[in-house]
Amino acid sequence: MSNGPDLTHFVQHRQLDIYEQGMARQGYAYGVDLRRSRWLASSTVGNVLVRAVDRAWPQLARHLLDEAMVPVAHGAQAVPTALLRELRQHTNLLRAPLPTVRLLRPEQRGRWPLVTAIGATHGGSLWLVLDVDALMTLDADKRAFLLGAGLGHLHCEHAVFFSAHLLAERREGNSSIRALQSILTPWTRVMMFSADRAGLLACGRLETAISVIENPPVAIGDDPDPSWLPPTPKPAVRIQALEEFARSSVFARVQAMRARQRELARAITGGVGLFSKSDASSRQPGANSSAPAEAQSEAQSEAQSEAQSSGTEQIHVPADAWSLARVDARLTTRLNLL
Repeated sequence: MSNGPDLTHFVQHRQLDIYEQGMARQGYAYGVDLRRSRWLASSTVGNVLVRAVDRAWPQLARHLLDEAMVPVAHGAQAVPTALLRELRQHTNLLRAPLPTVRLLRPEQRGRWPLVTAIGATHGGSLWLVLDVDALMTLDADKRAFLLGAGLGHLHCEHAVFFSAHLLAERREGNSSIRALQSILTPWTRVMMFSADRAGLLACGRLETAISVIENPPVAIGDDPDPSWLPPTPKPAVRIQALEEFARSSVFARVQAMRARQRELARAITGGVGLFSKSDASSRQPGANSSAPAEAQSEAQSEAQSEAQSSGTEQIHVPADAWSLARVDARLTTRLNLL
């Protein structure tokens, strides 16, 4: 009889997380992008090319930690708590994998985007590289779009493509990596549509998403236009695709959920406030000290029930909302990918 640890529950929870992440990814990502990822995982040629990036990743990671990233001991102190809270909120919304947050050194500003997804396909090496100083100067909704897009890249398994392009630019990659960069360059354009959708879900405002696409926030530095980044579609194409996704039932459900949460928060706050005022005037010395806490809990529960019932009636997904399949079909036809 073995006395070793029982990892059954850990494996089951891990499998459940992977399943939930996959289902959430299918809920918003562009279908062509997902099919490309499945092809890379199953194709003999694609699998060899991706594994070449995986093998080169440990050395690239060491070089980046030495050259471009804030040391881990200082990085934990350099990330504002509010930013970590926002990142966790967007991760929960998208059901994205938890990333390893890395911070750019000040001298690297402008050589990287404000948010970069990079890493390998195996071993949990998923980095979200942040230019914290530049991010914190942005409005909260613009920051949410950039963070959501970065998490979307990680969620849709795009990190390996950014790694391949960076390796090729640094001349650290072998012929397989350069082949991956050149062969899949047309394919890397479609990954932006999935990331844009994730960014829109995170920020919740189409106007903000369009503004960021038209005028991407950049940090002033030695290289304001990093040449190693993969090519992206034209802004007009991305904006049209995002406008159509904003008409989808997926976006409508997320917006309805946000509205319900706001109504619930207002109802709870209002209920507690009313109770506190009335109770303060009627409280007598020597009264039961547990009564206010019990009454406050009851007030919160009643307010929550009322908000949920009213929100269900008043906030709903429009009957004419588009299905994700319709949004994907229109985009695929427009890109001539059939």
